[in-house]
Amino acid sequence: MLTALLAPLAATAVAGAFAASLLGQWRRRRRDHALAWAVSLGLFAVGTLAIAAGIGLGWDRFTFGAYWLSGALLCVPWLAVGQLHLMAPRWAVMWWTVAGLFTAWAVFGLLSTPVDVAVLAQVDAAGGIPRGADVYGEGGVATALVTPANCTSAIVILGSLWSGLRTRRWGVLLIAVGVAVAGASFAFIRAGQGELVSVFLAVGVTLMYGGFRAAGRPPRRTRAPAATPVGTRA
Repeated sequence: MLTALLAPLAATAVAGAFAASLLGQWRRRRRDHALAWAVSLGLFAVGTLAIAAGIGLGWDRFTFGAYWLSGALLCVPWLAVGQLHLMAPRWAVMWWTVAGLFTAWAVFGLLSTPVDVAVLAQVDAAGGIPRGADVYGEGGVATALVTPANCTSAIVILGSLWSGLRTRRWGVLLIAVGVAVAGASFAFIRAGQGELVSVFLAVGVTLMYGGFRAAGRPPRRTRAPAATPVGTRA
């Protein structure tokens, strides 16, 4: 129980620091991908804080709604939007438009889907994390959006791999690993292992932060460029 409570708080702290770093980068350089990632990590912090509140204080429709909207539905798509800004910056208007439309769709889906409060009370007594399909129902819009949201993780993973290989900044690959680890955490909800969910989220966002820090370092060069002799033509 203690691990299930402390791990999401640790994840919230790391994600908050990560979001602040990204926001500072955006203010200095006005690069769109940094702003989109700051939004994503801010949502991640809200989601993990909601997990800590749900486990420690009890789940209700507002606590679970904050966790589901920010963590399950919007966090990864906004991370993917940042990756798309890096890969195709000329289409920035399209990426912001898609992000805005998906966010509005997710909010509408959450507000229009009924909540089974009995499920929340039952899971609250067990000290775990509720499943979205149990709370909102299998056919609800709030749960149907999870699949396209999860699919956007492929954009982040493949984009990070491409960036790391292209720039030879191998530390950037930690972003791909971190996204995969954080995404794998939700597999433990069905098994009722809330502690592992929280631990995987904390480890995942820490790896992502490490990859972000590595991305700011100059690439490693295998050989120094040879000097051109004076008086010769290149």
